[in-house]
Amino acid sequence: MSATAEQARPRAGWDGLGVSVGEVLDRLAAQRRPPGGGAPFTLAGVLNLVAYVPGDGELAEMRGVIEGLADHQPSRAILVAESDEGQGIDATVSTSCRLAGEDVSVAVELVTLTLRGPAREGAASAVLPLLRSDLPTVLWWPGAPDASPGGALERLSGLADRVVTEAGRCADPAAGLRALAAWVPAQEGAVTDLAWAAVTPWRRLIAQMLDPGSLAALRSASSAAIIAHSAPHPDAETLLMAGWLRDLLGARLMVETHPRPGPDHGLLAVELEGSLAGRRLTVQRIPGRDAAAVRVAEAGVASRLRTLPLPALDRARLLAGELDLQRRDPTFERALGAVA
Repeated sequence: MSATAEQARPRAGWDGLGVSVGEVLDRLAAQRRPPGGGAPFTLAGVLNLVAYVPGDGELAEMRGVIEGLADHQPSRAILVAESDEGQGIDATVSTSCRLAGEDVSVAVELVTLTLRGPAREGAASAVLPLLRSDLPTVLWWPGAPDASPGGALERLSGLADRVVTEAGRCADPAAGLRALAAWVPAQEGAVTDLAWAAVTPWRRLIAQMLDPGSLAALRSASSAAIIAHSAPHPDAETLLMAGWLRDLLGARLMVETHPRPGPDHGLLAVELEGSLAGRRLTVQRIPGRDAAAVRVAEAGVASRLRTLPLPALDRARLLAGELDLQRRDPTFERALGAVA
């Protein structure tokens, strides 16, 4: 059975209060050994994932997302939580195994660290020894950047080759994206956001429908875009789509966002129109389906309607897609700058 078919299953677990990082490493080593003896299980060779847990209510969901990464599951994932109460480090260590061949079991490890009191100042020192030095490290920060000097983000981002944020998970998504836009230029590693990942299927579909002639016509004259969204106010996906369209079609593009309540969440439709080109492109998600109705209308030509794939990705699949990438994304940074 392949690794794809064989989901990772918990094999061993351990909880410790007031522990040292050395004890955590010892437990990881012990859990890689088969119960009946023999050579340790092979470690998966994908990446390190460090995930910051912003509150107690987030831990279970974030663990579920990580465990749902399937083939993209990190070799070692480290969830970092903080608490004002008590002092020292509490830890949970679990090792899962899956079959990667007829005779090879691959171990995937998940560590949860709760840093209490003064131990919070040593977040990077606690995490660094747990990282596999032969693999890239991704930091998942499920919120807008907190650029406070000496804060958790500053301490942990220095360990990462790539940072994945969720700037829209706050009361004001626009403010979250502005904070992200201000924070990104100072970072050495690559930065992206899960809202950008959610927009990617829309961007690919729109780019597919704009041939060079249509694109040039939209750029050369006044053009307009209407973006429909489900939330009462534009969410991060809507704003990043607006930023991407402005980057793609030029600063003269007029963008409007319209709330449209419905059963689906996020982006619902994008309409592009060039006043002089006489062309209109409409992409509208079909409710309840991973597909969109795409209509192209031109002056003097019968409009064309097609149904094309438009996947709606859950949080685990969005994160999995971002774990495949390591380089900076100039298109995302320009779109983010347009939003800001």
